[in-house]
This record gives sequence, C-alpha cells and structure tokens, in this order.
Amino acid sequence: IQYVTGCELLSDGSVRGSFRYGYDGRDFISFELGSGRFVAADSAAEITRRRLEHEGTWAEGRT
Repeated sequence: IQYVTGCELLSDGSVRGSFRYGYDGRDFISFELGSGRFVAADSAAEITRRRLEHEGTWAEGRT
C-alpha cells in the first residue's frame, strides 16, 4: 500500500489538499479535502469509497 498526502497553493491564495492511496503501484482511492469526497480509481475501489462515505468518520476527521 502506498499513501501520499499533499497540498497545493493555488494562484488565488487558497490551498487544495488531498490524500491518495495506491496498491501495487497503481492508484486506488483518493480523498479531496475541498469537496470532502472520495474518488475511486476503479470498480474495486468503488466498494471502498461507498463504505467510507457511508461510515463518514474518516472524512469528518479531515475536513
């Protein structure tokens, strides 16, 4: 499992942050701080996205 977190300073002075998870060198799922939404990279990750959004606790702690 690979985990990358980052932030980007945009030209308007706002900051955009994200969390990305990968598996075996491929993207799996990411979380966009600005929108508070998970983005699944494929159909397998879609199952995880649904579970995380249903539970809500992971996202609540980061927005």
